[in-house]
Amino acid sequence: MTNVETRRQRELGADIAAHLHRLYAERGRQGRFTGGGKAAFLAWQAQAGKELAAALGGQPASVPPLQLERIPIPSPEAPEFAGVRLERLYYATREDLAATAYLVLPEALPAPAPAVLCPPGHGGGINQVVFDQSGIYHQYPLALARQGLVALVPEHLGSGERVEEQGCTHLFCYLALVLLGESAMGYLAWDLRRALDVLEALPEVDAGRLGCYGLSLGGEMTLLTTALDQRIKAACVSGFFTSYRSTYLHEQHCGCGYVPRLACKLEHVDIAALIAPRPLLVEAGTEDPSFRPEAARAGVEELRGYYGLLGAQQRLAFHVFEGKHEISGAQAFPWLARWLSG
Repeated sequence: MTNVETRRQRELGADIAAHLHRLYAERGRQGRFTGGGKAAFLAWQAQAGKELAAALGGQPASVPPLQLERIPIPSPEAPEFAGVRLERLYYATREDLAATAYLVLPEALPAPAPAVLCPPGHGGGINQVVFDQSGIYHQYPLALARQGLVALVPEHLGSGERVEEQGCTHLFCYLALVLLGESAMGYLAWDLRRALDVLEALPEVDAGRLGCYGLSLGGEMTLLTTALDQRIKAACVSGFFTSYRSTYLHEQHCGCGYVPRLACKLEHVDIAALIAPRPLLVEAGTEDPSFRPEAARAGVEELRGYYGLLGAQQRLAFHVFEGKHEISGAQAFPWLARWLSG
């Protein structure tokens, strides 16, 4: 191959990236807030929230009873499980679908306590989050329980234990849903809202003090579900909050997050603006290869303006830690305990 041919092939690939960025410049964020003042922002929140829900879809026509089943399970003989107890839960998400979750409780729980929803990322599902000592989650639900918080770790549809031998994998689920006019994000967000129903039904939980904290896909689901559901009073997004432009339009990610036309309407920062004035902490690792801290910082700085419109600057925090694509918790654990304590 000649030097000219090599150069021309490189230009072909560069043309695709340039074209996508041009489309984004022409079509992206058409639903962003462009008004001024608190009243205009509140009106925008109401409208943009409806548009986000419509873009995601996934809400069933009817909601079945929870049919909640609780099964206590023995905790492993390991130091990190000291002071906590575990349960396995089963519950209905739709008329024809059920989910499972781990419930992690402080061993001593004298009164109804705040609770944190902990959606997993891609990979090994709920078992990875709770039991993998060397993984990127660092068993953070156990740390939350040691802070006096109840943690619920629900399994996503098509992940971990919600995978069938017949090939009902995460990939199959989201492609099949797209074919039928739905999105994986909508289905996963609905499942998490059902998980909030579960938390509200538990006598050990104070239903008025619910939080959410997730990494990667879990961070994405934390962002989306908190934007959709006011029952979440405080949230921590780890290893996700940046922008569609700097991530999904920069390099290939899992197809589950490519919701048709969503970036035409809203960016990460616009979705996060739907959370204001509720407390939100963004967590980013210095060595995260895909969700870069500088992109997260830019989004947080813009988001500060929206929180400022509501006089809630102190409810937005940004933590950059020395690490990779992983949970830190150094600021998130006390942050959640603080905002969910009242």
